[in-house]
Amino acid sequence: MPHNRAMEPLVDIFQALTSVARSDDKTMAPLAQWVLEHQDVSRRLTISELAARTEVSETTIFRFCKLLGLTGYKDLRLALAEGRGLALGSQLASPQEEAHAHSYGAILQKVIEANIEQLMRTPTVLSLDALEQATNRLLKANQIQIVGFGSSAPIAIDACRRLLSLGLPAMVHSDPHILAVVTAQGKPGTVFLGISCSGRTRDLIDAFETAGERGLDRILITSDPGSPATEVADLVLVSAVRRMPPALDIIGTRVSQLAIIEAISVALSEQDPDAHAILEDTRQLEREIAKKRTGEQTK
Repeated sequence: MPHNRAMEPLVDIFQALTSVARSDDKTMAPLAQWVLEHQDVSRRLTISELAARTEVSETTIFRFCKLLGLTGYKDLRLALAEGRGLALGSQLASPQEEAHAHSYGAILQKVIEANIEQLMRTPTVLSLDALEQATNRLLKANQIQIVGFGSSAPIAIDACRRLLSLGLPAMVHSDPHILAVVTAQGKPGTVFLGISCSGRTRDLIDAFETAGERGLDRILITSDPGSPATEVADLVLVSAVRRMPPALDIIGTRVSQLAIIEAISVALSEQDPDAHAILEDTRQLEREIAKKRTGEQTK
């Protein structure tokens, strides 16, 4: 799998679509035109749904992707999502430079819209099958080791807190030396959950390689489905593709990753018969702690 597209668009998708739409190909031209006119819809459709909407075969859709310079239909959906992000990114290119031209309310609105866009794009790139498998493996795990470095560390901590609140045996690691020891001593039934925006963190990749050698499950949450870490993971959960200006990039990525973790938590609570009781006990404990913080202690 190539690793040279981490921060580059898959292709100039809109230019490629426009070129095909203007061609004389009686099959591909109408298909390209339909996708151009229904971009938001297209990036959410499965290959069979797009084939039905455009009245062509799935084989034609695959050939269409190849014509656009893509390897397959998944890349078409990614390219459409990336193209949408780039368009939004250009509108939000430099909030600092526009600070004098726009009110703070307008700036705040743009930032919120950018984060909403990240959330809305996540379902277009996230495999529901991988989400289900990840949930099942976490539910059956004897031990869950959560890994996150840099800006992913707070996400890993939050994921650990959520799993612990459901009664699952979770630990979180952001120290590479401790992680190396934990990985080397991993026992059967241990699941590693790695969180990396870029999917290129060396310490996480090393840990996943060692865990794989020991036959342990490895689940990765990343924004780059073509990164090196995906090659050493058993399951990959892709969050929204990162195509925002730097000021918004980390925030948007965190929001989409948190959404995936929240989805896993909800799924776990629905599948585990003991999770509801444990969660209620945790909420009661939080309420008692909140009373002490606000001074509302009961006599």
